[in-house]
Amino acid sequence: MSDASGYIQFLAEARSGDRLSLSRLALLVRERLYPFVLRTTLNRDATDDILQETLLTMLRRLGSLRDTTRFWPWIYRIAWNKIRDRRRGRRLRALHETAVRQWEEAGACRQVDADPLDTQVRAEALDQVSSALDGLDHQQRDILRLRCYDGLAYGEIAALTRTTPNEARVRFHRAKRSLKACLAACGT
Repeated sequence: MSDASGYIQFLAEARSGDRLSLSRLALLVRERLYPFVLRTTLNRDATDDILQETLLTMLRRLGSLRDTTRFWPWIYRIAWNKIRDRRRGRRLRALHETAVRQWEEAGACRQVDADPLDTQVRAEALDQVSSALDGLDHQQRDILRLRCYDGLAYGEIAALTRTTPNEARVRFHRAKRSLKACLAACGT
């Protein structure tokens, strides 16, 4: 059975609940996506993780696919989104670690003889901010990072996020409000 005709049959049978067809479809998808994801990530472990996440998403959302002739673009889009999410998460973690390190170094430079109580208070405040940031969705974290850490103007943020400067401004203020609410919840 060829790839072109086989996936349509597997897809139809998988959508109707046939587990064997679902397994075959998953193998077909994995075979076809592996080179694409590997070329993008250049890491076999990351490729395996992304493929697994892609297949799980496919399994959960297979019933929502409206046009079965658009299956391959749909599955490639899922894989691409998983790759982007992984990259974004890595960048945010690195940025967060850099910011924490810089903050700690700046604090250490200013107060060599810092009171242990002040040091503990700062550490707890940093933990609260970190927890509050983790409570935000990725779009809110990204907009806060771009504006606060990277120091980008709203026009630059709009170009990166494919929105207008006004929309970038609105998203930034909403993200700040959400962060403030998370911090208030942590403080109580």
